[in-house]
Amino acid sequence: MTNILRIDSSVRTGIAGKVSHGSQSRRLTELFIQTWSESDSSIQIKHRDVGKNPPQLIDEEWIISEFGYAESKEKAQQRLKLSDEFIAELHWADLIVVGVPMYNFGPPAHLKAYIDNIVRKDKTYAFDLNQNQPYSGLLDHQKPMIILSSRGGHDFDAVDAPFKNHVEASIKTAFNFIGIENFYEIAIEYQEYGGELFEKSILDAERQVRDLVAQLTP
Repeated sequence: MTNILRIDSSVRTGIAGKVSHGSQSRRLTELFIQTWSESDSSIQIKHRDVGKNPPQLIDEEWIISEFGYAESKEKAQQRLKLSDEFIAELHWADLIVVGVPMYNFGPPAHLKAYIDNIVRKDKTYAFDLNQNQPYSGLLDHQKPMIILSSRGGHDFDAVDAPFKNHVEASIKTAFNFIGIENFYEIAIEYQEYGGELFEKSILDAERQVRDLVAQLTP
């Protein structure tokens, strides 16, 4: 049995190819889950849709609760309840698959809000000043993370790209900090161009998703 945590962050709630103006990143996360299910019917899936249901932003009350300064333990627990749920899901999962569109060269604010809720001392990372590297992630280092993205343009990762891609880099930095070391990336590009280039990019990405599932399934 494989526990899969699916995280979608597109504000488009429909799936491209099934509804008009649907999400391309959701197209890929849906395909990933469907393809895995075909070869492993025993999988357990939890779906965290931060695009449809954005997490509350961290605020002063969250910080006070996190660092032990709340008026009461009960009040702190209530403010951190959703964060605790997110973190429990991450520890539960054998594999994490994230669907993320590029919005203005980075991930949606919804996903950043999610990340701010899960990076917590003694929950997802440890801090020890006696170590040369005082920070260590607490998630299973062998847990793979698949980042399935969509972009309006193309070739953002090229050396001479005029505008840089901060989507995968920011996600990988945050999740590596809390312990994830194995990352896989697949992207659909050319959405703003449309036409043959866009259709080819979709087909290429779908093929890569199927190949990756075949590689990862036990």
